[in-house]
Amino acid sequence: MSDRDLILAAAKLARTAPETWNEFLGAFVSYTDIQISNCVSSPLEELQRAQGRAQNASTLLRLLREALKSADQIERKTK
Repeated sequence: MSDRDLILAAAKLARTAPETWNEFLGAFVSYTDIQISNCVSSPLEELQRAQGRAQNASTLLRLLREALKSADQIERKTK
């Protein structure tokens, strides 16, 4: 699955159930914050793994937060 597919699926869900979508995003923000905190406080031997988790969560959160805007841009290009 590409980013495009994930963006379109996320935007569809956000449009269909906006309240639930916002609850999910809030939970994902908390999850991401925890991953970032774990990275900062991680022991040296776990640093790379913790950093990867924090980076992945941050990247995914950004993609999800921008899903509606990105989906609109994708849909305009395909018309």
